[in-house]
Amino acid sequence: MKKLLLFPLLLLVAGCWDTNQPERMYYLLGLGIDYKEGQYEIYSQVVAFTNIAKSEQPNPEATQAEVGIAKGKTFDEAFFNLYQTMDERFFLGHLNYVLFSEDIAKEGKVEPVINSLIRYREWRYTTWAYITDSPLKEALLITPIINKSITLSKVSDPLSSFNQSSRVRPIQLRELMIHLNEPSHEVKIPFIEISENWSKEDGPDPVYSFKGLSILGKNSGFKGNLLGDDINGVQWLENETDRSDITVKTEEFEELYTTTTVDEVRSKIIPIVSESNVQFDLQVQLVVQTNEMLNENKMDLLENKIKQQVKKEIEQTYKASLEFDADIYRLAEVLYRKDLKTWKKYEQDGNIPLDESTIRKVDVELVKVKGERIISH
Repeated sequence: MKKLLLFPLLLLVAGCWDTNQPERMYYLLGLGIDYKEGQYEIYSQVVAFTNIAKSEQPNPEATQAEVGIAKGKTFDEAFFNLYQTMDERFFLGHLNYVLFSEDIAKEGKVEPVINSLIRYREWRYTTWAYITDSPLKEALLITPIINKSITLSKVSDPLSSFNQSSRVRPIQLRELMIHLNEPSHEVKIPFIEISENWSKEDGPDPVYSFKGLSILGKNSGFKGNLLGDDINGVQWLENETDRSDITVKTEEFEELYTTTTVDEVRSKIIPIVSESNVQFDLQVQLVVQTNEMLNENKMDLLENKIKQQVKKEIEQTYKASLEFDADIYRLAEVLYRKDLKTWKKYEQDGNIPLDESTIRKVDVELVKVKGERIISH
């Protein structure tokens, strides 16, 4: 009789053994990956969701995140070494972003790491990717200003700030994988650094800052970084650019410089094929908005200044990228998709030779100028 009563209880206990209770798990939000002296180093940013409800400000007394560090001869071994120091089960289903160190990019280890990550069934392809030369541990301990939830940081949720200023477009690992597996593709990954532009009562409040773009190629690996003003031209050839700004020198106005908002970008790259070579024409159309009080003559002058500045920035970015043999505007890919026969004629290891004469012409057009303060006299 006692055996009969005990049997159902054993069934209930057995059913609970495979259950993953949410409160008994660690949730990975960010991951930093480095490669030094023949070993992978992983920096895991673990968060407690009970302390960082997304719609509310987190409890300032509670810790938003902790960073764990582990090393291994392989990426997977480093993860298993990390497990040895953890009290609970690890969950990758909420991984929002990965910071690759500049060193691991130079070692050509980015693609092998991605290949390892995708074998984890919990991992999502929508994870954001970045490259940095800042210390990974410090970068992963950064929290947003004004005590916002760490899930809303610039690297964890980049589209909010991108919609306001589209100078550097974030990229997900899904898109990165596509670009690294297609011929004639090079991929641009945001290059971030730790900035101390912000302060709070007890001292500096470090934040993430988009410093530039790192260029990776499938066959060539890490090519180099475009930094500072050298990246400005990229935004004028990205149809995803949502909102940006351009500053021009206006000696004819009361103020020496004028900043105008760009609300929309439409661009087109057209291959021009001749018997001896292939060149490209770049066409850019912009919708701009100015709040300056200008008469029609000064408005015409401002429009010409904007066209000249955009063209100058496109050419500057292209020339800077040629210094490390990068195809920043993905001209080879355009040719590959529009004229495969010509691409096969000129391609070398998936790319076509580029020099300053490869871009034949840059046309910039302002299709619409918005401004409520334009005056007629």
